[in-house]
Amino acid sequence: MMTTSTPTPSLRAALPWGLLACALLLLHGLSFHFMVDDAFISFRYAHNLVAGHGLVFNPGERVEGYSNLLWVLLISVGLKAGLPPLLWARILGGLCALGILVLLPGIVHRMDPDHEARSPWAGRVAQLLTAATGAVACWSLAGLETPLFGLLIIWCWRSALARSPLQTSLAGLLMVLTRPEGPALALIFLAWSLLPRPGLNPAASPLRKLATWTGPGLLLVGTAAFFLWRHHYYGWWLPNTYYAKTGDLGGQLATGLPYGLAFARAYLVVPTLVAVGVLARCGWRRLRDLDVLAGLGVVVFWWGYVVIIGGDMLGMYRFFAPVLPLVVTWLVGLAVPCGWFDRKLGTAVFTAVMAAALLPASFSGHERRLVTAHMSEANLGGWILAGDALATSFPPATTLALGPAGYIPWRTGFVCHDFYGLVDPRIAHQKVDFTHHYAGHEKLDAGLVLARRPDYILLGNVDVSTGPRRGPTVVLDREMDIFNHPDFKRNYVRIAMPIGGGKYLNMFQRKDLRTDR
Repeated sequence: MMTTSTPTPSLRAALPWGLLACALLLLHGLSFHFMVDDAFISFRYAHNLVAGHGLVFNPGERVEGYSNLLWVLLISVGLKAGLPPLLWARILGGLCALGILVLLPGIVHRMDPDHEARSPWAGRVAQLLTAATGAVACWSLAGLETPLFGLLIIWCWRSALARSPLQTSLAGLLMVLTRPEGPALALIFLAWSLLPRPGLNPAASPLRKLATWTGPGLLLVGTAAFFLWRHHYYGWWLPNTYYAKTGDLGGQLATGLPYGLAFARAYLVVPTLVAVGVLARCGWRRLRDLDVLAGLGVVVFWWGYVVIIGGDMLGMYRFFAPVLPLVVTWLVGLAVPCGWFDRKLGTAVFTAVMAAALLPASFSGHERRLVTAHMSEANLGGWILAGDALATSFPPATTLALGPAGYIPWRTGFVCHDFYGLVDPRIAHQKVDFTHHYAGHEKLDAGLVLARRPDYILLGNVDVSTGPRRGPTVVLDREMDIFNHPDFKRNYVRIAMPIGGGKYLNMFQRKDLRTDR
């Protein structure tokens, strides 16, 4: 029989701490001053959908160059209502992040093997530590689907702990629509929700049996329908982005393993030591709890998956951010039965140790520097200057070929061809050895890029300078195939276009292009 040592904390008592955690998370996210270029790929698809062109990057070309359908659809709702896409994306991301915090105390309670309503501090600590996690905060306001996917993971986790296959399947189906990894995670959580848990499930009634098997059926049918739609609409079973970023397992591991190990050093070492300390004090029998093992299994699975696909080039561990609230809350839930949160001193020590482990990555380290570099003029800052100038200087029929496929294509509305095959199945499906160690940006076919005869080609990661470039052309190593191609040397000439503020965009114009059109 279940016992309750203390009454469940009231909403009035929990609300101030929840609001504090929400405020800290939002302030933490704003401190990064971050938005990501990739978000504008989703915005361009949403814009074309609202404009009546369909889910396409370039009108008339059906290529699934996004990997977040549900996010694109949500962005399109905001565009239809007249909201700026970045503002709307940040509102959605912030709401999803706050939704994660709201669900955490209930998860901590369900992780207790006796389902006791112990000290309310445990749930509050999970909220505060999640707010202190830089990767979660940074990506909550970056404009991509990361916080939505994180919220769905937490919802699936909570539903699995409650042994609710129907809720788990609903959340899982939304995960399927949100990320390519959604089907695998949805199946894991669904299997978890079907596990027995003594003392939790009441006697099976006909209605409960119906609900139990309705969920798996819903997930199966919904996932099958989604994949059939994708294949019908785009011609492939997986997003084009998946094919563009994979294809050489050895090359993927060469970038994925360092990425995974760096994440472990930043966010897993201290939690692992704390977990060992908890188990040593309270007994290793906690590892016999199916829910404890299943939660740990999700994290291990996700870490291995990210390593195998090659990691990510963007800062603050974008691919790991969705599971970090699970890591933090799992650890809190592990410690609850040991009485660590029954006293203020234990709560304070636990919180201080974990916060000291989670916060440094927000202020220093390689990943933090990547975030700063992405916003600099050498990257997104320069792309914004270039995109704004191109949009106001050239006619709508202009065509571009470039590497960064986000802000410039979105801002200009021009037909754009990216170098790395995100929106080109022919490049994406090539067999290429990954040698540049630049996660997700290894495939390139100079012949295909030049065969389209774009009006302008932007090399050098979009070359913005303080004056017209007179010396050697700036070219990234993975762009050399284009620069050295005979058709490029024969048909293109370098020009410099003033873009304001004393800056110039150095690019290549097709020699036979009529500039008076």
